Amino acid sequence: MSVPYQRISDATTADIEFYDPAAERRAATLGISWDDFFQVGSQEILYMLEFSWWPKYVENVWGATYYQSNSQGQIISAFDPDLLVKSDQTLIRLDVFKAVEQFYATLVTDVSNVNDVDRENYKYARQRYVDEYDKAVQLSNFYDLYEDGTITKLEENWQEDPNYFNGDRRYF
Repeated sequence: MSVPYQRISDATTADIEFYDPAAERRAATLGISWDDFFQVGSQEILYMLEFSWWPKYVENVWGATYYQSNSQGQIISAFDPDLLVKSDQTLIRLDVFKAVEQFYATLVTDVSNVNDVDRENYKYARQRYVDEYDKAVQLSNFYDLYEDGTITKLEENWQEDPNYFNGDRRYF
């Protein structure tokens, strides 16, 4: 059974035109729609959020109270993609940068279209996405944990140690 398709944000082609007009021009010359890249990128980001960001977020915000054991004694996650604030600028930027990365990745892996410009654009798009993801993880300002329509400081999960997530440090 496959995972149902979900977008992480309300990003559109207009956002791509704003953040990376060169990518939009390149896609337009090839007659490519951004819909497929948004779909693939959103799914990858959802997996990263659920299996990388969510466990650490929960540990910092509520401890282990959001984890429950199933009948086999395995720990399951309560991550809910519907609680992502899809109009949040952080998620829109993540979605756009991942879509652009996916776009250039297809050009770089397509033997008939490999050129140095696309290769460099892919490297740049990849790094820009990684940097944006790191910032998003540290901010954590895009998940409405309480489902009340506002994001509080607790939900934002500010950390005094900016290396907390990257260094995976624990304090007891």
